Amino acid sequence: MRALGSKIPRALQTGSRMICADNTGARVVEIVSVDRYHGVRRRQPKLGLGDLATVSVKKGTPDMRKKLVKAVVVRQKKEFRRPNGLRVSFEENAMVLVNESGDPRGTEIKGPVAREVAARYPKIASMATIII
Repeated sequence: MRALGSKIPRALQTGSRMICADNTGARVVEIVSVDRYHGVRRRQPKLGLGDLATVSVKKGTPDMRKKLVKAVVVRQKKEFRRPNGLRVSFEENAMVLVNESGDPRGTEIKGPVAREVAARYPKIASMATIII
């Protein structure tokens, strides 16, 4: 299910706080649960680049705070390797809020977006300023 054959390490888990990289009004989000994750008993659900999660908005505008929304990971600090041998890592972990169908809720995305995410979510790719 991963795009472009990259094996992305699942470096983030529930409870992780991340930057929100769009202009929806949310600034910091916390991962509550991982969508499409079928794990093992007592194992903490993990997610990586391009995975969908339910998040809680911790910092942001008053109308956005304390809401449960869906989000996609667009950047992760943990290094991953592409099939051509190139190793890629970002400076911070970041997410973009999306609706139920996977379309972004904001109108612009701050910072770069990984190519693996752009392949899975074309609407996020069209809004991104830089695709790495």
